[in-house]
Amino acid sequence: MSLSCDCGFDDGSSWWYLPPNDFTKLDTNRRKRCCSCKELIDIGSECLRLDRARDTNTDIEESIWGDEVGLAPWWLCEACGEIFFNLNDIGYCYWAGESLKDNLEEYWALTGFRKED
Repeated sequence: MSLSCDCGFDDGSSWWYLPPNDFTKLDTNRRKRCCSCKELIDIGSECLRLDRARDTNTDIEESIWGDEVGLAPWWLCEACGEIFFNLNDIGYCYWAGESLKDNLEEYWALTGFRKED
């Protein structure tokens, strides 16, 4: 999927994430992989945490968890997190798991922005 102004989480998606407000330090026991660029994030590094959830599938899940079942969080490294915030601030939605660098390139192509090397 490419750049979109609509996240579409209410379209029957199997899961969704809550957009983070700010960077956090990775405080897990192991390094985590960025869900965008797939680079490993070192413990203590700045990153974004994407808290994920899905709807319940059965009455038993609903009695245990309520309306939503929490899923393991996904992570964005600091570089991808910066792209996430910049694209988010101008109204674009990030589909977790896609390459934010590709999304940024697409934005540049759409707007005629010329990246200076």
